[in-house]
Amino acid sequence: MPKLVSQVRQICLEKSTLVAKVPEKQITKFSEYVKHLETLQGDFPGAPLWYRGSNNKDHNLVPGLYRHQKSTSSDEIGKLERELIARFRQRSMPFSDKVPQDDWGVLFYMQHHRIPTRLLDWSENPFIAFYFAVANAAYTKDVGGVITYTKDAVVWVLNPTTWNKHALDHVSYDGGILLTIDDEMKGYHPESTVGKMNNHPVAMYGIHNSPRIVAQRGVFTVSGQMVSGLDELYDQHRYPRKSLQKLVIPKENISALRESLFLYGITESVVYPDLDGLALEIKRFYKFEV
Repeated sequence: MPKLVSQVRQICLEKSTLVAKVPEKQITKFSEYVKHLETLQGDFPGAPLWYRGSNNKDHNLVPGLYRHQKSTSSDEIGKLERELIARFRQRSMPFSDKVPQDDWGVLFYMQHHRIPTRLLDWSENPFIAFYFAVANAAYTKDVGGVITYTKDAVVWVLNPTTWNKHALDHVSYDGGILLTIDDEMKGYHPESTVGKMNNHPVAMYGIHNSPRIVAQRGVFTVSGQMVSGLDELYDQHRYPRKSLQKLVIPKENISALRESLFLYGITESVVYPDLDGLALEIKRFYKFEV
């Protein structure tokens, strides 16, 4: 009997480990990506899905503020955030008349200008995320000018509603994607003490403060006390299966997938609807690798 109990426990442990691991799938053709998107919508009919592209599959889903080399604890990160916000408020006014006055507005404005924050960018558009995964892929170039991509890329897929329900299960949250005005967001308010914030990251709608964020269908997750990435927390805290997924793009397939994406019209001037985007598009079109 003890042996049987031990075997049952081992089976349960193996199943638990299997469920906890972020589901992963390789994408080698653009048609596979489109087909998988259709499958996902079938798995979650009517539910919104969010996407995040990265040129390195090994990068965790950690916001910029939490990547500081020295400030690593939640208390240190909280102090660092308050200092960054104060410095930005003090020194940004001469450069723009659009700097918002409210705390959330400042945080989103900082994120837009690439100052490290607790925010992590996502997109409601799966093709925009695919662009960010492959268009900026890491590569080397030999003496003959031949490009070789060196790292697998990735598109992460998040079910924000399912994620939020689990992240806020301590308050029996049964809503959907959060807004800055929601009561649940008080536990993530900028300039709060991080040590008093909620633990898990949550999915939220942000402020559309630029044409780029509108074009990119930008949305966000915001982190709290826990300094681990969403992918790590998924493993550690038994998030519902498929609330987060990982679509890996092998480096040997990136070149062909880039061409497919551009042929479908997802180009630099679409993602960046300004002169910088147009310049990038012209450079790529005339074979200046960007």
